[in-house]
Amino acid sequence: MKKQIKLLESIFFALFLLFLASCKPSQKIVYNTDSIKQYHESSGVTISIQSFEDIRSESEVNQAQLFAKDVISSVNKKTTCINAEKLYKTPIGLQMSDIFAKHLDKKGFFSTVLLNQKERTDYYVTAKIRHFYGMQDYSSSKAVGANFGLIGALATAGIKTKGEIIIELSDICLYDKTDNLIAKVGDFRKEYTGEFPVDAYCYCIYQNINNKLIEFNEELGKMLFMEVKNTKTTAIF
Repeated sequence: MKKQIKLLESIFFALFLLFLASCKPSQKIVYNTDSIKQYHESSGVTISIQSFEDIRSESEVNQAQLFAKDVISSVNKKTTCINAEKLYKTPIGLQMSDIFAKHLDKKGFFSTVLLNQKERTDYYVTAKIRHFYGMQDYSSSKAVGANFGLIGALATAGIKTKGEIIIELSDICLYDKTDNLIAKVGDFRKEYTGEFPVDAYCYCIYQNINNKLIEFNEELGKMLFMEVKNTKTTAIF
């Protein structure tokens, strides 16, 4: 009987650690690129992703995120989980361009992908960040569960709340090595709404927006690949 109890305790503890790991506090824009599948075709050119310019302060929509005092904030008189700007340790523009470059490098759309090294590549990309925020309903159940340790955590595991994530880059442009504008890709915006994982302290919102950024970068990467491919085809003729 004691062995069974110990086994159950070990299982519960392992589940608890897994739960914490899935929603651990994060102030970085990063995700694991190991699962990204390499594309079946490559443009064969080199490309540099220049640090994105941050223009989020120009939009009223972003003010709640930019000036939130903490990840748990009052938005429209409602307690909300929000990816508060103050918890990011590195400028958003650098982080977003860095993870995008890593995503492209893993995908194989281009022979070489660098960050902020346009003088060493065939093409380079510039863009402006218009939106990068996520917010979701605060979970009082999670907060209460946190007061009961392991039992409370297990009892509230898997809880999700309604949320919204918006990621948008504007003025995306493709240049060649001599600084000639090759293509105006324009704006690229994605809105994600639904149920998102939540934890007692709201840190999951950072992971939730990072997860959606994977989809965003995947689609944007394909767009850039097609622009470069069309440019090369046009040049031939």
